Amino acid sequence: MATAVLQTRIDTEVKTEAESLFESLGLDITTAIRLFLKQAINQQRIPFEIIPPKYDFSEETLDAIEEAKHISRDSSVKSYSSAKELLEDCDL
Repeated sequence: MATAVLQTRIDTEVKTEAESLFESLGLDITTAIRLFLKQAINQQRIPFEIIPPKYDFSEETLDAIEEAKHISRDSSVKSYSSAKELLEDCDL
């Protein structure tokens, strides 16, 4: 199998922290990136939830995010396939 070179620029601190983490898991950074890319291809999506840093949000916003997560996982909560369907069900 032919290989290709992938180059990217990142902050030195991010690289150092990532290398330390991956080393503790028995991986080098190249293998970790390869795993990420393979999983993204296999799953046809980013293979993890992207969560913004919590310090950017107020306590009220963080509570709302948690509530939304619980609601989205609750099978008893009615779901809609479109905004139009939702609006038709509203008492306006």
